[in-house]
Amino acid sequence: MFAPAWTVRRRGPAPEHVETPGRCAVIGAGLAGAAVAASLARRGWHVTVFDAADRPAAGASGLPVGVLAPHVSPDDALLSRLTRAGIRATWLELERLLEEGRDWRAGGVLERRPEGDTRVPAGWSESGPNESWPASAAQLSSAGLPVDAPALWHARAGWVRPSRLIEAWLREPGIEFRGNAPVARLSRSAAGWQLWSAANQLLAEADRVVIAAGYESGSFAPELPLQPVRGQVAWGRMADDLALPATPLNGDGHLIAHVPDDEGALLWLCGATFDRDSTELAPQPNDAQANRERLKRLHPGAAATLAPAFESGKAKTWVGIRCASGDRRPLVGPLNEAGLWACTALGSRGLSFAALCAELLAAQWHGEPLPLPANLSKALGTERTAP
Repeated sequence: MFAPAWTVRRRGPAPEHVETPGRCAVIGAGLAGAAVAASLARRGWHVTVFDAADRPAAGASGLPVGVLAPHVSPDDALLSRLTRAGIRATWLELERLLEEGRDWRAGGVLERRPEGDTRVPAGWSESGPNESWPASAAQLSSAGLPVDAPALWHARAGWVRPSRLIEAWLREPGIEFRGNAPVARLSRSAAGWQLWSAANQLLAEADRVVIAAGYESGSFAPELPLQPVRGQVAWGRMADDLALPATPLNGDGHLIAHVPDDEGALLWLCGATFDRDSTELAPQPNDAQANRERLKRLHPGAAATLAPAFESGKAKTWVGIRCASGDRRPLVGPLNEAGLWACTALGSRGLSFAALCAELLAAQWHGEPLPLPANLSKALGTERTAP
């Protein structure tokens, strides 16, 4: 049995190299599509982003506010390493493009561990280079939690308004957004690719196409193992006297508060459900109740504070359909036809993965050093889905 203790390195095919950037069409204007468009535009591509909606971030990426926090495991598992790399990539974009305190906040996140396991990889410590460790009594008390509650503190974490990041990416020079432009089919031409509407109208021609349409990516890439995942959250505006923790909480659901909106008011949000194979966009009363129960477990004090908003009907509902792969990791890479690529299946971690996946795709096109070690890059590649 050949089972060496070291990683076996096998030389793969040479990376597909692009000498001169040309025209690229991106289908989908959520986090994945906007991140890809920005990464390619910075390298000289002329990118047109198509979306069926009249504005960007109209689908699952339109969540009012989301949590950005890593996955942590005692053995530093694959997902832990990937999310940590992804958050660092996103962090650079947040600092470069957005206003801290208005569009995002780098204030850390508390992750409750109801099962009591707060172990981190060996050698990690609060004084070390890592960015997650068991929460202190002071951090728990400041969030209104019992000082002995098992929880992790993530220093490189916080909340983000996804639509603000998407809009900033799409403002990069070289990008055109075309809303109300659903792409029905693709065809090959002598020049590359043609994009067609349902009325058989030619929408555009491009040298390359990137599919970043969430769970609808399956219409263009049926070979990918994609699964829709419905998520419902509750949110609302905070009254001046509403006492909610300033630090976002994560765990079995999440709670985010003190988020400024466009009118200067403050928002709160809690949730979310995770319903596989559902594309129902209508709010479900059972899911609203499930989110209330989840909040009671996460932060009983906040659940009591927000009870009047739920009971009076002032709590609003948002529903989005996320897209997951069979192994719950993003899918980035070439498809079965030359010049056709995918960047999809970011699941419920779009904020963690969008920037990293976009840079991985762009680096592969240009023969650049990859933003991840080769083994981690392969863990995101479309090639892993081949039979």
